[in-house]
Amino acid sequence: MQSGKSGNDHQLEQAVLVFPATHPDGREYLEAARERDENVIAASSVWDAELDAEIGELVVLPYVHEPTFPRCFLDLIRKRNISRVYAPVAAVYSWLDRFISENNLTIRLVGTSPIKREMGRFNLLMNKVAKYRHFIDECAGGRSDLSDLEIAAVFRMAGNIYGESNEHKIAAMMAIFPSAPKGDVIEIGSLVGKSAAVLALLARRYQTGNVLAIDPWQSEAATQHDSPQTVRVDMVGEWEYEILPQDFVINMLPVGLGSFNYLRRESAKGFEIYREHRTVASKPFGQVVYRGTIAIIHIDGNHDYAQVKQDCELWLPLMAQDGWLILDDYLWAHGDGPQRVGDALLEQYSQDIAIAFVCGKALFVKFGRQSPPIFT
Repeated sequence: MQSGKSGNDHQLEQAVLVFPATHPDGREYLEAARERDENVIAASSVWDAELDAEIGELVVLPYVHEPTFPRCFLDLIRKRNISRVYAPVAAVYSWLDRFISENNLTIRLVGTSPIKREMGRFNLLMNKVAKYRHFIDECAGGRSDLSDLEIAAVFRMAGNIYGESNEHKIAAMMAIFPSAPKGDVIEIGSLVGKSAAVLALLARRYQTGNVLAIDPWQSEAATQHDSPQTVRVDMVGEWEYEILPQDFVINMLPVGLGSFNYLRRESAKGFEIYREHRTVASKPFGQVVYRGTIAIIHIDGNHDYAQVKQDCELWLPLMAQDGWLILDDYLWAHGDGPQRVGDALLEQYSQDIAIAFVCGKALFVKFGRQSPPIFT
């Protein structure tokens, strides 16, 4: 695998050996190396014709425990001017670490061992839990009944799904569920499911109710006319809109079966189906029945003022007493539609609002005595 420079340059340029490159982490390193224009040599003890064709060259080395490995390894290091080795398999890393040390080789291993890396990943995750524990407890009214491991599970799951919901917002989501009434959990605008997965996991944990996600996954609906061109045109044009709902289903299947479904519709049409039928069926998730009253709603669709206003007009009157609204991007660098709608809600229904706070750029509002009337 070469970076596009001349053959003569490559004879002098230092390289990184990825071994075994057939491991998923090895393949990931190779992909990242392409983006960095890095000189990388891929090797494996098992021939993989597909990988060889994909990257241009796959070197075959013996297994590390075979007698011929040291000679073949050192020969490759010398011929290809390899200065570093990325070893994603624990046994290979440990063997190379000892071999390099015993032979005083100048090459070095990239990063720590896979075992230490996983232990470090766990420790970083639990440090994150410790960072947000007090905040979650405070927002939950004193002490959340989520264990540290449950909080860690939510953060890890969300961290593995693409999306812009940050950790502060996710922490606040964890905090509000204990005080939510029984009812449906609705999300308007889901992209590939980062926040929807959090809502589904928490709704199941607290037995709040079934979850419904609504997103048209369509370029026209995603175009935000009130925003600068980068958001209005450039970003919208990058998505492949037939892939998005498939990516969404993949992310939601592990947490959604039996209590979750989705509609590939715009908000207004999804509202009609929800209000009139209270039943949604899809091939991936089967049939799910909804109550028709909303415990928690996350509005994160098109951020144009008119669209956010319409979402609130349609959905908020169906909220249960003590229900929560999460209005995404109340603080947003690319437009003020959510903030204008949020400010109007806070002003007009102040007597019916029990709690309101901003966290992770989102506005969280708990309606107290009654659900708000039609928003005007």
